[in-house]
Amino acid sequence: MQTKNQKSRRKFVDLMAKPPDRHRFPHRLWLYGLIIFLLMGTGCAKKPWTDALGENQGKEAKKVLDSMQERDGSCPSCLDGDAVVAVENHLETKVLSGYVKLMLPDSVKFIASNPLGQPLFAVATDGVKFESLNTSNRTYMAGSLRSYALLHDIAPAFLSGSWAEWLTGRIDSGKKDALTLQMDGDARGVWFSFKQKAGDQTTTSRLLIDTAKGLLLSRIIEDGKGKILAEISYTDWQKVEGCLQPGQIRMSRLSFGGQLSLKLSNVEASELCRERDFMLPVPGGYQRQLIP
Repeated sequence: MQTKNQKSRRKFVDLMAKPPDRHRFPHRLWLYGLIIFLLMGTGCAKKPWTDALGENQGKEAKKVLDSMQERDGSCPSCLDGDAVVAVENHLETKVLSGYVKLMLPDSVKFIASNPLGQPLFAVATDGVKFESLNTSNRTYMAGSLRSYALLHDIAPAFLSGSWAEWLTGRIDSGKKDALTLQMDGDARGVWFSFKQKAGDQTTTSRLLIDTAKGLLLSRIIEDGKGKILAEISYTDWQKVEGCLQPGQIRMSRLSFGGQLSLKLSNVEASELCRERDFMLPVPGGYQRQLIP
């Protein structure tokens, strides 16, 4: 018997060659899907971390981080499920529903559908390149994330980040260079900060962890100059195959002054997850636009 997620994937393949009426579903809607995963901006809010932890406090907090890394490292690397995305600014809120598939650390695929279940667009990335399909104007776009970032004035370091890791609220098992531990100004937990490489760019990741519960509450990404690229907050934690997965993800400090929220449901661990699962099939008759 097919699961709900398997039926969603089958429907996408069946309907992609039959685009919905472009008069009913405006062609610009597909762009919001690309913005969801690719277009984040900066912010200038007050930084929430304060003083460094004392030696003994730091040792105990580091044990919690190590335990969380070990826990997350044993979890399935591939997940899929239903997603509802809300993009908000001071003028309006856009809500999109669809299907999302994730493979750690970098691969993401999102298929947005209309209320009848017909696909409006699809976007996929492996952290280096991306593809998108717009069903209303029958257009396929593909190319380098770095080139896309430079064309649209987005920080390449952000687009080259570990998107699947960010959307699952996981902490990778890699070594944390220049690790610092600081108290949170609102006493929510401990901030763990460390350097990471994203392509040829160096970024700083700051993780707010509730050390009493072993939960990641927030993740802030900064560029090499300390400029905040995005803040990602996690709530509504649930268990999937015995592992923790946030059901609600909020991305703030966006360039247009709004925020984005992602609500996940029917999340399942995928037994079969391959790189080709994040390649979009291009139906015949679609116009191709390539970005070097």
